[in-house]
Amino acid sequence: MDTDEYERRKLFCENMKTMSRSEFIEIARILRKNNVAVSENRSGIFFDMCKISQDVFEELLVFRDFVKQNNTELEKRDVELTVKA
Repeated sequence: MDTDEYERRKLFCENMKTMSRSEFIEIARILRKNNVAVSENRSGIFFDMCKISQDVFEELLVFRDFVKQNNTELEKRDVELTVKA
């Protein structure tokens, strides 16, 4: 893994800190579906970001982009509803 890819994965981990519990559950589903070893406890889910394949990482990025898009849409709706009220 080159340094650019390492930085991409590190940034993804930083982005995960703002995700909700349901979003973490979906990440765990993606990882399990792709046979990635995951440990789970009260603190959350744990996996080795450096050991997942590029294909699995790309799938996680697609999910992250989906989450960002949804959050943006929800914020816009909240603003519209607030302005109309």
